Amino acid sequence: MEYKYISNDIKESIIETVHRIHRNPELSHKEFMTTKLIAKALEEMDIELPNCQPETGVLGLLCGKNPGPTIAIRADIDALPIDEVPEHEIRSENQNVMHACGHDFHTSALLGAAMALGRMRDELSGNILFVFQPAEEKGSGANAVISTGIFEQYKPDAFFSLHVKPDIPKGKIGIRKGPIMAAMCTFGIRIIGKGGHGATPHLATDPIIAAAHVVDALQCIRSRRTDPAQPFTLSICSIHGGSACNIIPDDVYMEGTFRCALDSHKDSVKNQITEICTSVAKAHGCTAECKFIKEAPPLVNDEKLSKLAYKASATLFGEENLLVQDFWMASEDFSFYRDIAPIFMYHVGVGKEDGSSPSLHNPGFFAPDETAPLCAELLAGTAVEALKNDFAN
Repeated sequence: MEYKYISNDIKESIIETVHRIHRNPELSHKEFMTTKLIAKALEEMDIELPNCQPETGVLGLLCGKNPGPTIAIRADIDALPIDEVPEHEIRSENQNVMHACGHDFHTSALLGAAMALGRMRDELSGNILFVFQPAEEKGSGANAVISTGIFEQYKPDAFFSLHVKPDIPKGKIGIRKGPIMAAMCTFGIRIIGKGGHGATPHLATDPIIAAAHVVDALQCIRSRRTDPAQPFTLSICSIHGGSACNIIPDDVYMEGTFRCALDSHKDSVKNQITEICTSVAKAHGCTAECKFIKEAPPLVNDEKLSKLAYKASATLFGEENLLVQDFWMASEDFSFYRDIAPIFMYHVGVGKEDGSSPSLHNPGFFAPDETAPLCAELLAGTAVEALKNDFAN
């Protein structure tokens, strides 16, 4: 594929960076090596690094020759606590840490776009903020960036980002206006009973039995308490209790998440979780403690930016390679930037045509090398198109 903005040398640099970051993944708020790599690369491109920087992650500023709007382009840089099981030679060298969500591709693509845009700065009217954001997987990275005050110094007119998706065929671009990703809430539940010997359960109050019934009962929120026409899902993803095969523990702790299309549903669901956990635990002689750990609003693509993105991507890749993206029940802290300026996120296909690619957050997830330059071309072309826009109208 011939690219307008990404030259062969930039393409090689992008793929080399993907491999380097993939081999050296870092968890949320611990992305120190990745931060140094990004900062060094931007400095070599003669892209300014403003004084207000997050502890991890990097903010870069490219000023065009002429005045114009300010565009922010964001990539997330953190990895996940997953031990990689690859079918390819490029694999994580850090045990139980891997880029299972494509953030290595996002980061490398944005660096490639920055390189291309930096070379044409004399042709640009306006400013571009490159936001290499930490801790998306923790849901706290966007706020870490916002708290630096960077957007008070350089107020963006729009934010753009992208996310790779293995359920979209490689080379296809998913575009959706309006809600595209879900609101999110994570929660923790402690079921408290009374420990004892596994041989005499009648002398104990078993929190494991109560916890099992709680997990089952929570699914009634979806099946019996939620409008079936509204997207909603709830999952218990972690459960811990007990230390030996013959000891009934004092308590069980579990964590989970729920996702919904409408932010207004979150308070109702939280109340239902508390009610169900308390009642079911009580029915088994136990008590329950519920806490709600973090939340994120839904990701809503701005209508005007959606039209701009469609035009930019169709110009680069042809309308035949664009598709209307389905609503995705995953969530993204990119949604927090909507409080500052309109936002838009692409979904970029990295999957096999037959649909057999491992999903995101899977130890076998892998994105083909050639899709990283495509992502860079998409970001660069979108930035050029956005800088031509009059955001005042």
